[in-house]
Amino acid sequence: MITPDQFRVNEAWIAVRINERFLFIQDEPYDVYVLVDAASCYVLGHVLFRVVDEAPQEKDLKELFQTAFEAKNQWADMLILTGNSPADDAFKNQGQQKGLSAKTVDPSELEPILGPLKESFASDFMRGSS
Repeated sequence: MITPDQFRVNEAWIAVRINERFLFIQDEPYDVYVLVDAASCYVLGHVLFRVVDEAPQEKDLKELFQTAFEAKNQWADMLILTGNSPADDAFKNQGQQKGLSAKTVDPSELEPILGPLKESFASDFMRGSS
């Protein structure tokens, strides 16, 4: 298991889809991806993208990474991906443009960091969204 105490703040960011079910906006299905600091579990930012698109738009990812940078005033060293998302390549490319190395881990390894965040998102944002 990967836990926050294995990292320094801003050493690694995690890019992950936070929703288990689609989020519907004006009858269109969307996924929500977040960048999370692995040590602090702080959500650095998020991006929505339509499920019919294969990945978030490059401009949206640039904005997300810039928002994350502005929150910490530096780039992380590493970007952690789950390897089970169609958006992983887009996140990896954007991270590499910013000098972040990429590491893929099994999603279950991130449960100590992402479990509470996913539960909170499901209860706060997905209520009644079926």
